[in-house]
This record gives sequence, structure tokens and C-alpha cells, in this order.
Amino acid sequence: MEMIRPAVRADKVFLIKYKGDLHILHLEFETGADNKMDARMLAYNSILFHQYSVPVISILIYPFKTTMVTAPLIIKNKDGVLTHFNFQVLPLFTLKAEQYVRAHATCIYPLLPTMQGVNHQLIQQVMEELAELYREDEVTLAKQYAWMKLLLERTTMVPLDEKLKIMEALNMFDKLWNESPMVQKMKEESEARGEARGKAEGELAGLQRTLVNIVKIRFPSLVDLAQRKAAQMNNTGAIDLLIEQIVAANDESIARWLLSLNAA
Repeated sequence: MEMIRPAVRADKVFLIKYKGDLHILHLEFETGADNKMDARMLAYNSILFHQYSVPVISILIYPFKTTMVTAPLIIKNKDGVLTHFNFQVLPLFTLKAEQYVRAHATCIYPLLPTMQGVNHQLIQQVMEELAELYREDEVTLAKQYAWMKLLLERTTMVPLDEKLKIMEALNMFDKLWNESPMVQKMKEESEARGEARGKAEGELAGLQRTLVNIVKIRFPSLVDLAQRKAAQMNNTGAIDLLIEQIVAANDESIARWLLSLNAA
């Protein structure tokens, strides 16, 4: 047998100090059912340990209700246990949103729509707090805002009537998103490309090309997926929104999810 090292890309990896010692913190987000996810977590853990030679803490995060793997991963044969891999499984949909707001855990705020007890008053409070915290960092604020809207669209934890009220509360902060330098730059590039290609090709074709070009720059491995989705979409507003979401995406897995979610 020939061993081929798999091409893997973890969602979030941080170098941290835990109980006084250096560790790698690996956070992996999984939005659907994958019965081999525990094996993937082991692969990520092993590669990170091999590369950095420090202990790796692995946490698998489930934002939405789905079939989850369980920890630990135990591999054994007739002689006994060969591998015992400990990792943490964190189902966000079992957590109470209010406790994180009371603790002012702002790093968790973008994930609040996936938790229990979310309502429009809570989100209004959260957005005001984030606006104050990032008043001099519009790019980060825009990303936090975009994450909350994306997760709110997908979550089933919030009743429809309350979700509409939350969207109204979030829409009050649309100006923060639209005035973000990052978004303005991408819109300017979109307009420039559209003009360069000629008015005859129309706004739709220009936006389709812009979507593909942005994905080509940020997530080259997703170009084929972006081309297929762009060809299927015929609503300029929907494509424009998808472009903004792709710009705000922090990693490839989120971008892949967005391209699939927003297929027209």
C-alpha cells in the first residue's frame, strides 16, 4: 500500500497558552452529518502536532441540529485499543444565548443565532455593543454583522415571527455593512469590471463574472463551483448579496457552504 497524505485545511487554528503551556487550538465547524468527521478530526490533530510539536486541543462545533459524531474516537482490534483520540464536541444549538450576552463574550456574538433563547431585543443589545466595540474597525464589524445574518437565515432555533423581528433589528445596521471600506472596494471593482466588459453584456453578466473572479482570488479551489452557481443565478440582487457574503467569508468551508446555499 502507498500512503498519500491527504490535503486538509482546518477551519480555525490558534496558538494559545493553556494552563501556562503553549497549545494549538483547532476549531472545526460542521454544518451537516458526516460519519467520518471523527477520523477527520484525528487527521487534523495529527498533522498539527507533527508540524508544531505542541499539544493540540480539538473542538468540533455543530451550529445546527444534525447527526453528530461522538467523542472519543476509539480504534481497536482483537488485541485491544490501538488509538484513543479525545476531542470535544460542541453543539451550539444546546447552549443558552443569554449567558454569553450577560458575560459580554463578544467573540461568541456572531454565533448567537444558532443558540436557544434568541430574540430581537437580545440581538439589538448585541449589535449596539458590537458597534461600540468596533467603532474604529468597520471591517471587523461588517464581518460580525454578516455572520449573524447568515446564521440567522439557516437556523431553526428561532421561530419565524421572531426571526423577522430580528432581521428588522439587524437591518437597522445595514448602513454599517454598506459603508464598510471592504464592501465599498468590492462594489467599485464590480462596477469597474462591468463597465470594462461593455454595457451590452448587462449587469447580470457583470455580476456573474465578479462573483467568479472574487472566488478565484480568495478561494481558487472553489472556482468551478462558483462558475456553476453563477450560471444558474439570474437575479442581480441575489448575486450581489452572495458577492458580499463571499467577501466576508473567513475560510473556504464557509465559502463553499455559501455557494451551495445561495444556488438559484
